[in-house]
Amino acid sequence: MMWRLRAYYIFIFFFISILSQAQTISGRVFEVSEKKDTTALPGANLYWLGTTIGVSTDVKGNYKLNKVNQNNVLVISFIGLQNDTLSIDTTKLIANFYLSNAKTLQEVEVVYRNPTSQFSFLNPIKIETLGQGELAKAACCNLSESFETNPSVDVNYADAITGTKQIQMLGLAGHYALITKENMPYLRGLATIYGLSFIPGTWIQSIQLGKGAGSVINGYESFTGQINTELQKPDQEERLFFNAYVNANGRNEYNLNLATKLNKIWSSGLLGHFSLNPLKQDFNGDGFLDIPTGKQYNFMPRLNYETKKGYEGQFGGNYVLDERVGGQMMFDRSMERALQPYYGIGINSEKWDVFTKNGFVFRDKIETSMGLQLSFLKHKQNNYYGLNNYKGEQQTFYANYIFQGILGNSDHKFRTGASYMWDSISETYKGYKFKRAESVPGVFYEYTYTYMTKFNVVAGLRADYHNYYGLFFTPRLHMRYAFNDEKSVVRVSGGRALRTANILAENSAFMATSRDLILTPSNFSMPYGLNPEVAWNYGINYLQKFRLNYRDAQFVLDVYRTDFKDQVVVDIDKDPQQVLFYNLKGRSFSNTLQTEFSWEVRKRLDMRIAYRYIDTRTQYSDALLPKYLLGKHRAFINLSYQTKNKHWQFDHTTQWNGSKRLPNTSANPAGYTRANSSPWYFILNGQITYKTGFKKQFDIYLGVENALNQRQLNPIVSADNPFGKYFDASMIWGPIYGRMFYAGIRFKIKRKGE
Repeated sequence: MMWRLRAYYIFIFFFISILSQAQTISGRVFEVSEKKDTTALPGANLYWLGTTIGVSTDVKGNYKLNKVNQNNVLVISFIGLQNDTLSIDTTKLIANFYLSNAKTLQEVEVVYRNPTSQFSFLNPIKIETLGQGELAKAACCNLSESFETNPSVDVNYADAITGTKQIQMLGLAGHYALITKENMPYLRGLATIYGLSFIPGTWIQSIQLGKGAGSVINGYESFTGQINTELQKPDQEERLFFNAYVNANGRNEYNLNLATKLNKIWSSGLLGHFSLNPLKQDFNGDGFLDIPTGKQYNFMPRLNYETKKGYEGQFGGNYVLDERVGGQMMFDRSMERALQPYYGIGINSEKWDVFTKNGFVFRDKIETSMGLQLSFLKHKQNNYYGLNNYKGEQQTFYANYIFQGILGNSDHKFRTGASYMWDSISETYKGYKFKRAESVPGVFYEYTYTYMTKFNVVAGLRADYHNYYGLFFTPRLHMRYAFNDEKSVVRVSGGRALRTANILAENSAFMATSRDLILTPSNFSMPYGLNPEVAWNYGINYLQKFRLNYRDAQFVLDVYRTDFKDQVVVDIDKDPQQVLFYNLKGRSFSNTLQTEFSWEVRKRLDMRIAYRYIDTRTQYSDALLPKYLLGKHRAFINLSYQTKNKHWQFDHTTQWNGSKRLPNTSANPAGYTRANSSPWYFILNGQITYKTGFKKQFDIYLGVENALNQRQLNPIVSADNPFGKYFDASMIWGPIYGRMFYAGIRFKIKRKGE
């Protein structure tokens, strides 16, 4: 442990000693003719308003301009054109400007080459941003379905009955990633599994996907990375957005987003969602619904303000009511369960939360600001699985104060602050009663050094005091180096993480079985009698931009390792009638290698190809085994084409999923056993979108999921006797439903001036 800390601080002091230079923004200035042709514009002048800091473009229209901290207002001038000013997003370090060739400058357009999915070349933390264009490539009904066109995150069904989808990242379950809503912890505790469906896809403005150790600012729980969801903001979204969706299973959804600007300071918005799935279907003939029936009500009002005196903030709340009923086709939810011979499952979730984010920018101090995040949520879960009941209740309060500034100049920045997390969780299931209250105050400090646009490093350390685990430290380090005219970027990262395993909520799939829950405590003073999970994550990332056949191309290589020092092992191999929970005794790790190639094959035709290899192993009671129901190999190709008039959009995704190890069922009698591994299979998805209008836009989209009709045959063990000792609906390695057609419409009214 001590050698890691020494190496960590040696990195910090070494890079502080490097000579510093000012951060810059660079790019090119072009002239746009009446025929919409573009040519480089030499001799154009750019300078920051109210300063003497400026630059002129060279013979190729290139410029490189030092950033200033007084303002972000840039003035652009050229002989024969009237001066104009515009605000610049100073977090971007590359910007191109397009000027019209009229006598009077009528429009200045700032253009960033923003594909629907893009990697940051400048951030030392490897982050991929999925924009609305990426989410619209497929039927993105909620957050769990937002990664269908992304090779980094796996999406699978948790079991064969509840219809719940779960995600996996870097070879580990989704609860090892920190899932946040606008950089505040969101899907934790009881919401770990079912909460992925609580964020409708049409509410999402963008998703930031960060692999590996995250920033210490956001907490100590990030093992494999962070998935941050930015929702639609009242001051940024359309005045009105409506979406309607229906699929072959009868699932229909309706979304309505409203936004209005109340005055120069305040703006308000309302995000609304309703979904209904009334149709019972059993295409595989096992007597169980392929997808449960149910409905969801989801509302989120929010209020934003921004003053000219440096104050800005947001207020909001969210209410979700989600109900699902699954099980056998003949199950009658209105009849007492003990009085009928049919097996049923009911998932009833009710969750509400309130939040506020407030900040202040010190106008008289360069790049200095502070902010406070506050949130409170209450979540109730009331489920039944056959004759067994599960009840859970959670209350969570979160506070995070952040102060940031510079040390001497803008090359040396810091962020520091304090946080507090309080969780109160109670659960009952099969005679078990668990109740705990976690109280965790903490402090953190993060230093960032930047050398031009070639090199930067982020070193962070946080100290937290947990009422169960005592004082613990979380170090994180990220470094980035760019070369080859900044077209090649190498990043390395490392850090520690800690979390409390929520053994019931995170493994609810095993409640849809007849398995007995066997808990082997390590320390009765800890939650569930188990020690916390602790791991180190290390990673290296290489990103290369180049031109192929005169068009932009990009290559990405990721290598990550997660090494557990302590873990709550979920063992379903030792006995097919049991699920065992115990602390790790031995090794547990996950190694991931992923390559990705993207290329604009021709104008408006984008291609992305990826391959991923995962080796995840855990020491179970019998042996060191690969993680069950996790494929080692996955290949991926996505094609997207838009017509010249932008009216038609065509999207296609093919996924190849390799074989997965299945849990050991050899002790079961004949007919109730399963093979040792699953077959490999392909999944093909496609969508066609027709767009019309500009200020008022109307879209129609048609699509198909699983076009090859790939299905897992006999997904439920002992489906003929669900109340027997061999019943198990948790061994899911592939699709249950088969081919799914869907259709939908979108209608939006943009703001004036857009």
